[in-house]
Amino acid sequence: MSVESVSRRSPTLESLVRWSDLEGRPRIILNDDLRLIWSNASAADLLREAVDVRLVGERFELVNSVEHAGFQRYVAASTDTMSAWCTPQAEEGALIFRAWRIDTDAPDVIGLVFHPTGGDYVPRWADFGRALGLTAAEHRISLRLLDGVKIETAAEDMGITTATARTHVRNLYQKLSIGSREALFRLLAPFRVG
Repeated sequence: MSVESVSRRSPTLESLVRWSDLEGRPRIILNDDLRLIWSNASAADLLREAVDVRLVGERFELVNSVEHAGFQRYVAASTDTMSAWCTPQAEEGALIFRAWRIDTDAPDVIGLVFHPTGGDYVPRWADFGRALGLTAAEHRISLRLLDGVKIETAAEDMGITTATARTHVRNLYQKLSIGSREALFRLLAPFRVG
């Protein structure tokens, strides 16, 4: 296939914007003074609700003014390497932000992805079980561990004994060449899609 045929089939800016609007996680682009340049539909919905984040004029703000100063420092310190920051939500849970400077001609452009972790938040995972060769039981137990539950609770939820659950965890860790729940989190983080 020639480069010419690929470029003719390249997506238009309009199709890229439509595609990014379908992304479930709120995404925005800000400049250094927190002026909103762009947001996807999910972020626009949260901004309209104005429970945890809002627009004041064209500026992105946290509703919690005490936390907003820390947020400003976080954004100002952003580099081209993604970093994370979190703040309590108004009701329950936290907002987790990931930011990085976007490599453009304008060095003050920051990409920001964020999501709530409140009681109604349910993370979505790609099928890492199949990708990593896990059994169905190893996959189910790993999802429970990722939810932060104790092994006893995971066993009860799965309808198995604690000893069986521990065997699944031991097999899971051995198969993945890891030794802790923290290592499991690090290994599976790329599989989180929402």
